[in-house]
Amino acid sequence: MLTRNDIKRMLGDLLRTELARHKVDALAVFEADGLDDIFTRMPQDLLQNVFAKAADVFGYECRAFSGLELMTDYAFASYIKTGGVTFLTSGSTGTPKKCFHSNDMIRQEAYGVKFLFPEVKRIVSLVPASHLYGFTFTVALPHALNVPVVTLAALPTQPWEKLLQEGDLVVGFPLFWNYWLRCGNQFPQGVFALSSTAPCKDEIIQGLLDAATAGFTEIYGASETGAIAHRHGPAEAFELFPFWETAGTTSPLQIRRAGSDVWLQLPDQVELKGERFLVPLKRTDACVQVAGINVFPKHVEEILAAHPAVKECRVRLMRPEEGNRLKAFIVLNEGFSQEHLGIIRTYLAQKLTVHELPRTFTFGTQLPVSHLGKDADW
Repeated sequence: MLTRNDIKRMLGDLLRTELARHKVDALAVFEADGLDDIFTRMPQDLLQNVFAKAADVFGYECRAFSGLELMTDYAFASYIKTGGVTFLTSGSTGTPKKCFHSNDMIRQEAYGVKFLFPEVKRIVSLVPASHLYGFTFTVALPHALNVPVVTLAALPTQPWEKLLQEGDLVVGFPLFWNYWLRCGNQFPQGVFALSSTAPCKDEIIQGLLDAATAGFTEIYGASETGAIAHRHGPAEAFELFPFWETAGTTSPLQIRRAGSDVWLQLPDQVELKGERFLVPLKRTDACVQVAGINVFPKHVEEILAAHPAVKECRVRLMRPEEGNRLKAFIVLNEGFSQEHLGIIRTYLAQKLTVHELPRTFTFGTQLPVSHLGKDADW
């Protein structure tokens, strides 16, 4: 189903994202051309990271390459052999997991969502093709719709009235749409907007509708499943895509792809609205192990967030190279400083077990997020 150019684009987005993630070249993620130049000037340690991630995505043993074209040829051959692509979860609720999507799954999803976009003539991508959302809607969907795709920089200040044209589907994400609206942008006639990767607030959705989009769609999904459901307005429930079957109508909801025997549990607690509609409420508390004991980072977050010094926080398991305990990121309320860490530690020791206590604490002015606005590691 995928072409060699699709594979090269995915590899290019891996390169750009790695540069931006390590703040070596934060603007590289916005560049549309110059992939060979990016490959040539990329620091060797980051290039090794890309080699490892590409091996995970395309299912081959990690190896180095002297150029992007050779890497593309190898990855494309491996994709043909394995018959699918592997994506990593964000790791925002625990250790990242590898999620294999076969060609049959990719095809089912692309053709299963195309009915939402009968008037789309071109797809405008503002998201990396190496991310499952970007892959589904800017790599696989264009094949299903038989329309071209163009990649543009996710910069809200661009002259969008000149860049966009009637029949465009702009594949964005909540953080981008928020700033796009704050810049006072308006949609040209006949332009559609798409959002995913994180919940899109009702006020952002209403803002996009007020900015004269021809139609808005928000996708609810996960790396383990792909696209699960869709909605088109604020305060609406999400409707399951037709290629999903459900097991009952109680939460936590289990779903499976049509024709599959494998049942999957939704990544969120949901409120059900009949058999085919749902409203996500909150992430399911993912359990991790600390010294062989089950602990729930979300529970630790709730306890930490209740302290008067803490404005916002995140808690997660350390990466393997960091250790095997929990770590915390804290945004402090006004009037508090890092010198209050001792008081926070004492408070936590009174509320949590020894296995639940974070080993390290990081402070910042805002919670860490990725370039797509999802929770990021620190």
